[in-house]
Amino acid sequence: MQIDDKLCLNIGAGKTYIPGFKNIDVSKKADIVMNLSVDQLPFADSSVDLVVTSHTLEHIDDYLFALGEIHRVLKHGAKLLVGVPYVTLTEFNLVNPYHKHHFNEFSFDFFDPDRLLNSAAEEGQILFKKVCHRFHYLPEFAKKSAKKKDWARRHYFNVVREIIFGVLAIKETESPLAITPQLGDELLREYDSCMAARIPYSRRV
Repeated sequence: MQIDDKLCLNIGAGKTYIPGFKNIDVSKKADIVMNLSVDQLPFADSSVDLVVTSHTLEHIDDYLFALGEIHRVLKHGAKLLVGVPYVTLTEFNLVNPYHKHHFNEFSFDFFDPDRLLNSAAEEGQILFKKVCHRFHYLPEFAKKSAKKKDWARRHYFNVVREIIFGVLAIKETESPLAITPQLGDELLREYDSCMAARIPYSRRV
């Protein structure tokens, strides 16, 4: 991937790494070995351009601490790209003893001052703007119309396998974010590019 001189983090690298990124995981194979539930990210405030994390946030014990650390190191308007299981996937998500948190399309709205932040009286200092999300439907629903997909997702279990988010960090509340009509598609393509760029550690030179 072409990342120029940007500082990019791959959080929850697992068995793979992304070239040009700082790959972070509890695994000793990672570039930076740490437990994001308790350890601070070793980067300065507002120094990171991009964080990508795939199927990791659902495993973290202290989710708000981890998300707070991600927010701390991201620059204003920097990108957070997230892939997680969808909340109503029962077979391998809700019953998984290693999954501590669950996500749907509204999960990041609770960190958005224009949406659901403080809806339950919390005074959150973690601020994000969700630009987009994308559902990955199970095959039996993938070809249905948008209306039928929407109805099924709201009423049935095991309709959506995974949800992808494109999110921007809000660090300066007086500085509006530059959100264009094309930005959502750009963020989703960037997430896909990051996933395609992953290489198993076993092939690392």
